[in-house]
Parts: sequence; C-alpha cells; structure tokens
Amino acid sequence: MPSEQRPGEDVAVVPVGGAVDLVGSLEVFRRSGDDLLDRWDGRLWLRALAVDGRTVGTAARPAGTVADPALLVAAEAGADAEAAGRVLAGAFPTAPDALAELAAADPVVARIAARFPGIGPVLQPDLLTAVVRAISAQQITLRFAAVLRARLARRYGHHHHLQVPPPPVAAGDPLSPPGPLDGEVWSLDPSRLAGAEVADLRELQFSNSKAVAVIAFAGAVASGRLDLEELAASEDEAVVERLVAFPGIGRWTAEWLLARTLGRPRVVAGDLGVRKAVGAAYLDGRMPSEAEVRAVTAHWGAAAGVAQQLLLHWLSTEAPGRGGPRRPAATGSRSATRPGRSSPPG
Repeated sequence: MPSEQRPGEDVAVVPVGGAVDLVGSLEVFRRSGDDLLDRWDGRLWLRALAVDGRTVGTAARPAGTVADPALLVAAEAGADAEAAGRVLAGAFPTAPDALAELAAADPVVARIAARFPGIGPVLQPDLLTAVVRAISAQQITLRFAAVLRARLARRYGHHHHLQVPPPPVAAGDPLSPPGPLDGEVWSLDPSRLAGAEVADLRELQFSNSKAVAVIAFAGAVASGRLDLEELAASEDEAVVERLVAFPGIGRWTAEWLLARTLGRPRVVAGDLGVRKAVGAAYLDGRMPSEAEVRAVTAHWGAAAGVAQQLLLHWLSTEAPGRGGPRRPAATGSRSATRPGRSSPPG
C-alpha cells in the first residue's frame, strides 16, 4: 500500500516491504539497553536520521501484521514524516525467496524461521553511529556498551524532541501509563566528536583504545574522507580493507557494518554471539571457531543476513541453556524450536 498522511495529524502511515515482524525485530534494541540513539520500549521506536539533508528525530509505532506491516511515523517539527518513514521502513531488509530456498535445504533454519516468522535485522544507515555501536561493544557487555553510547550522545550529540502520538488503546482495555520513552532521541555529531580529546572519552569510561578509535573514525566522517556512498559502491572485501585501516576496527567490526549498515548477506563468523548461536543450533551447544562458523554457514548464501538474525533472536529466547528446547537428535526427536516451550527472554 502507498504511504499516506493521516488527515489532521502529523503522522504518516508508511508500509514496510515484505513480511516483517517489526516488534520482534526491534527487540534487539531493548535487549541491549537504551543508548539514546535507538530507543525501543516494546511499543515505540525513536531514532534520529537524515531526511532532506538534515538530521531529524523520528518516532514510529509498528502497525499492521507480519504479512502486511506498516509504521505510524511522526517527525520533529518542520520535518516530513512521510519521507522519514520511508527511511525507517528501509531499515528492514528481507530476502523471502533466498530464505525459502535455504529453509527447504536446511532443517535448522526451517524450524527457526517457522518459529519466528518475519524476524530479521534492523539496519543502521548512519555510518558513524554504526561504527560507534560496534566499537563500544567490544569485549564488554551489551548493556554497559549502551551506557557508554548514551554518555557519548549527551556530550557529543544533538538532542531531538518531538511530540509522540499516544498509543492506540483497544476497546475495553484500560489506558496504560506512558512507557519510559518521552519523545527524546539523540544523534552523534561527527565534528564535535572529532574534536574531542582521548582524555575526554576516558572520563566517560571508554578505554584508551576505544577512545582513539572513535575519535579517529569521527574525524574521517566529519572531513568527508569516508562516506556511506563510497562504501556502498564497493565490494565486500574492499569495504573491509578500507575500514580495518582505522585504529580499533578489525574484521568483525567491518563485517557488522557490511551486514547491518550496507545490508549485505554477511555472516560475522568471529562474533561471540554468532558463534554461540551457530553452536547451539548446529553443533549441540559446542562453541565453534570462526572458521567452523564460516564452514557451517557457507550455504546460507543470499539469506545470510536474515538467517544470522534469526539464530541470534532464537539464541536470546529459546536456545539450549536459556530454558528452551534442544535441537533434535538424529533419531527424530522433537524440533528444537517447537512452539509453546520457551522461557522468558534472558
């Protein structure tokens, strides 16, 4: 369906292409913690993004169904909510044909895809934000990484405030109190961050190496020496080579940018979470090496980005060790992801 502006309201109804579980896919932000940059409370998503040459704050509520999803989008004063909505909708890539082909050949992916239909990655189109997210999470918990990014955003970012429409309330339901999100979201300023000193970021509890890496990358973005269009026009290995030249950015960080900013079908085989997910799904819980992950997932092909996110989502909810059922043995025991046997998310 085409996007539309609601009469008398500054809210655009924007369709999302393909079958997408918007709520389930956005849960990745709640699991990792509120970093002020991507804010999700289970009902409302706040993100700042580039629209018509300027960065604006947006708020979006999932609507529709998995088969026919849409976003109800509001933007800060003076911004085009419909244009902002189209950018937000583009953050949900799908690969239905490739996933169907993979599921037909791979019973592990088939079971998890059937258990969590429409789960997929949420792309972060801002180059600096994507790299800061990856660098900040190196060798620490995801929740503390979110705390670090929030501190960084407050000191070196822009504050965006917008009026958020109230959530719809079904007939007969009590009016629930507002959630923790308040119509505020932040965006990182490359120029301000490039001008920071390492000691300034150390005060925010960034390690010395992470502080050096963040400032150096912000400088490249602020000066125009590196931009998303350049990377988007490059082959995967050229992107990796370009990024690993920066301090603090290794192959895994570069591969996450390929997967979650450029939307490439890339498995980040060295990432600890990916290794755990692949080990739980394919290897009866044994932790595989990076090389083993690449071998086990080599057949994922064009569905790799979606399959990777499906396994990570499964790992966070139903994988062995989190109260969920195990992968079936060769003797034909029941499915690893059969519905109705999940524990509360960890």
